[in-house]
Amino acid sequence: MRRIPRGVLTTLLLAMLSSLVEARIYDEIIESGYIEIAVYNDFPPYSYLDSGEPRGIDIEVGKLIAAELGVKPRWFWFNADETLDDDLRNAVWKGHYLSRHIADLMMRVPYDPEFSRLIDGYGAVKNDMVVMFGPYQRERWWIARDPKQTNNIRTLANFQYLNIGVEIDTLPDFFLVGAFAGRLRDRVKHFANLFDAAEKLKEGEIAAVVGTRSQVEWGLKGQPDLDLSDDGLEQMSHQAWDIGLAVRHNFRQLAYSVEEIVLNLVKRGEMLKIFEQYNLSYEIPAAYQ
Repeated sequence: MRRIPRGVLTTLLLAMLSSLVEARIYDEIIESGYIEIAVYNDFPPYSYLDSGEPRGIDIEVGKLIAAELGVKPRWFWFNADETLDDDLRNAVWKGHYLSRHIADLMMRVPYDPEFSRLIDGYGAVKNDMVVMFGPYQRERWWIARDPKQTNNIRTLANFQYLNIGVEIDTLPDFFLVGAFAGRLRDRVKHFANLFDAAEKLKEGEIAAVVGTRSQVEWGLKGQPDLDLSDDGLEQMSHQAWDIGLAVRHNFRQLAYSVEEIVLNLVKRGEMLKIFEQYNLSYEIPAAYQ
């Protein structure tokens, strides 16, 4: 059997791998007539399927971006992995190990210069393969209280005696378990997601829930008697943060174009209209304030 030279074999392997990762430059996207946008699977109110139709904040934003580019949107649905680093890798710069397919653009990425410059254990930038840009929303943690149980008391010390629900392994979970020297620990009830916690709040089994403002509002819509605010959460790190987009590091022309589109959508009030459509509060990103 004829032996293949090592250099030729390496070239063939690289060619095969590059063909699996379908990353496209700006001109290719425009010429193709579509842009593939990565959105989280089953993640209301941001991105989800309603009777088979894509719905949610990020879906509507993606549609506007595609329209401004003069192309149609295609959705790259993916499941959240263990960390945001994993999500960025799977969605826009390397692809999942089973498919190696990546999207042109990723939605719902924290726009945080400090995060984008994080260093790994070897002294290298952790996310140097992606560019994070274009904030389109400011998100924050909120708490929804049942006034009948809390007696309109807004201090967290109240939850030494009342149950409070959180999604497991989130920042509110870690914060509440450690608050007041751990005196709330036994009253913090863990749920697989915020919406399970919201149902227990509606049923009166817990007195409050903590989560992102948009999800709290979405999960508790139709419950006018609940008290929604961020009172008591002032000591949390990253109490509020901007949400933006991401592309692979070598597709900056696409990033520049989309960044300008997003800025204009915010200025024209288009983002506000999307949130109003879903009966959610909208806050302009701090980057534009």
